Amino acid sequence: MPLSIESSYPISHKQKHFAKEKGYAYGTELINNLKQKDFFSVRLGELSFKGWKLKKTCYDSQGQFTVEKLSDDCFIPDIQQKGVDIKIGLDIAWASYEHIVKRILLVTGDSDFVPAIKTARRNNVFVFLYTLGHGVMKELLDNADVTVTEGLENFIN
Repeated sequence: MPLSIESSYPISHKQKHFAKEKGYAYGTELINNLKQKDFFSVRLGELSFKGWKLKKTCYDSQGQFTVEKLSDDCFIPDIQQKGVDIKIGLDIAWASYEHIVKRILLVTGDSDFVPAIKTARRNNVFVFLYTLGHGVMKELLDNADVTVTEGLENFIN
């Protein structure tokens, strides 16, 4: 689920409420809607807030600041998701070994899924890879049966 913590900005120390962001409601609704779809599994990892990162627009390739004075606008939250890849990989392997699926639709750009995709295909499971238009490693593309690059709008609605 989207991050719902509170933190303070690095310069002004004003409170930042992640749950009040525009994307929070959209992300929560999307995940909840996907959970309700027939023949659809949602695996959620854990999001963790690691602090604030300096935006690349605020420094150059030599590490020199490109702004006169640092402000909160120069920082973005450093949010990491953990644990979801292994859950999905195990689900793919288990479902293919148990022969309980004929097709898997995988939405990712992460080449860490290549071994799971290979396992599924060895077990005669057809793998659709949705990249959502993001650039992905060739190895990922080479191992899916079908690659779809456009968004999921037609699938979800």
